[in-house]
Amino acid sequence: MKVAVTGASGHLGNVLCQYLIKENHTVKALYLTNKRALEKLNIKTIQGNILNIEDVENLVKDCDVVFHCAAIISISRDLDNSVYNTNINGTRNVLNASIKHKVKKFIYVSSIHVTSETPQDEPLDEDRAYKEKRYAYEASKVKAEKIVLSAFKNNKIKGCIVRPSSIIGPYDFIPSAFGKALLDFRAKKIPLLPPGGYDLVDVRDVAQAMVNSISNLKHCEIYHLTGKYHTIKEVALQVKNITGVKTPELVLPYWLMVGLLPLIELWSKITKAAPVFTIQSISTIKNGHKNMVNSKAQKDLNLNYRSITETITDFYKWYDYEY
Repeated sequence: MKVAVTGASGHLGNVLCQYLIKENHTVKALYLTNKRALEKLNIKTIQGNILNIEDVENLVKDCDVVFHCAAIISISRDLDNSVYNTNINGTRNVLNASIKHKVKKFIYVSSIHVTSETPQDEPLDEDRAYKEKRYAYEASKVKAEKIVLSAFKNNKIKGCIVRPSSIIGPYDFIPSAFGKALLDFRAKKIPLLPPGGYDLVDVRDVAQAMVNSISNLKHCEIYHLTGKYHTIKEVALQVKNITGVKTPELVLPYWLMVGLLPLIELWSKITKAAPVFTIQSISTIKNGHKNMVNSKAQKDLNLNYRSITETITDFYKWYDYEY
C-alpha cells in the first residue's frame, strides 16, 4: 500500500512510519520543521504544513491510506489560536484532500481526552459521551472528531478514528511531556509528586494497532488504544527501580498543587521554559479514569500492550543510545 502520514516527525508519527516500513508499505511522510526522527527511515519525506492546501494535496495524492497524526498537544491555553487552527482546520484540510484524491482509507488520530471522566465507577468505552467542560486541546479534538465522523457517515470516505491514551516509550525525539517527565525524574528535577495518574500505553503498541487497521478496520468505528492505569507515584517508583536514582515519594494534595500554580507559572516565565504543571495537567491526572476499555481494539486491531517496566526501560536505553 502507498501510505501518507501527517505529523510524521512526532513521537507517534515516526514510530508509525517504522512499523509501516516493517510491513512493506511505501510511506510518504509530512513534517513541519525538524525531521531528525525520520532521517534513518526509508521513506519519502515532504516538508510542509497541514494548514497549506498545496502541501496536503502533494502528500495524499496517489496514496491508498492516510494516517492523520499531526496535532498540537497542549496543556495550556490557546492564546494564539494555533491549537484550534491546526487541530480543526488542519484536519479538515487533510480530510478534504483525501476525499478529493480518492484515498481508500482515512485513519484519524484523536485522543482519549475527548471523553468524559465521569462516571468513574463505570468502564470508559467508545460509547462514553464527550466532555462537557473542555480545555483548548480537548475542545479542538472533539470538533475534529465530529468533522471526520460526518464524512464517514455520509460515505465520503472510508475510515476509522483511534483514541490513544497517554503515549510513552522510545523514539521520543522532541520529547513529549511524559518523556520529559521521565528524564526529569532521572535528573532529580522533580521534588514532589502530584496526586492521581493516567492510563499509559506504549507508542509501539499504538503504532502496531494502527498499521493493523489498514486491513482490519471497520468503517466509521472508534477504537480506544489504551494500556493500563498507573499513578504518578507508581511511575516514579518504576524510574527508581530501573535507574537506581532516588525519586520523590511525597504526594501533594490537589488543593496545594493548585495553590502553587502561580509560582510555577512565574518560574516558567523567568526561565522561559514550559511550566512543569498547569491546571489542565493536574486536573487531568487527578481525574484520570482507572478503567479505560480497549476490548474492541484488541479484537479488531489486535492491540496488545506491554508492561510499563518494559516501556520505561526501553525509553532510557533508546535515549542514552541516541543522545
